[in-house]
Amino acid sequence: MRTSGGMARSLRLILAALLLAVAAGANAAQETLRFEIEGQSRSVLLFVPDDAAVEPRPLVVVFHGRGDDSAPFARAVELHKDWPEAIVAYPRGETPESSSMRGWQYRAGQFGDRDLQLVDRLLGETARRYRTRPETTYAAGFSNGGHFVFLLLAERPDSFASFAVIGAVQPDYANDSAPRPLLYLFGRREDRNYKDDWAKTVEALTRHNRTHGPLADFLSCCKLHSPDAGGAPLVFGLYNAGHIWPAQGNEWVMEFFTHSWMPSAGGGSEP
Repeated sequence: MRTSGGMARSLRLILAALLLAVAAGANAAQETLRFEIEGQSRSVLLFVPDDAAVEPRPLVVVFHGRGDDSAPFARAVELHKDWPEAIVAYPRGETPESSSMRGWQYRAGQFGDRDLQLVDRLLGETARRYRTRPETTYAAGFSNGGHFVFLLLAERPDSFASFAVIGAVQPDYANDSAPRPLLYLFGRREDRNYKDDWAKTVEALTRHNRTHGPLADFLSCCKLHSPDAGGAPLVFGLYNAGHIWPAQGNEWVMEFFTHSWMPSAGGGSEP
């Protein structure tokens, strides 16, 4: 009996030690980067694999919607849990003087380009610390964060390998930046007033990415529009929800970002 009790106590101690180690590892994997930009303190919540300093990892930067914040958004989306091999960054939006809701700039020059500056500083710091590279760096955004990703597509196309926009519309999107692989998702239960804008956004992105038909099924949600020479793939679809990050959003984003887009003869890509 004493032997059995001793073994049980030892087992409990081992389990307790393992739980403490897991908790310590989870805490060590989370950090906050802080930057001073135009006299304003900015922060980014960062989840880093334990061996990221030894082995280069992909970097995914995820932008929350207007009125949200980086910490609750990270808890709701949990991309860092579904993709533990990646470094996942959740930048914190700022509050404009005219509003109490945190958010992101949606055009170049707005708010002194404070958010573009934040991204530049973040990418520079992760490259210095963890040797991240543009070829394996990705941007995703929801709602107002999605509008900011549209801006990154226009203003920072060479800083990211591909982009994902969820729950945002920009029917007049047009610029001369290089096409990049783009995943574009929108909820079927969104406000009906935005349905035409969603369709027009798809048309605008088709022009920007220089894609052509026919459409092909892709993932479990979407259609793939393959690129012409010099273009880039466009994947778009509707999910069965309203204005929320979709239940399968992490799965779709991960599959899209890790898909092997092969260069075509004209410099574009094809599945």
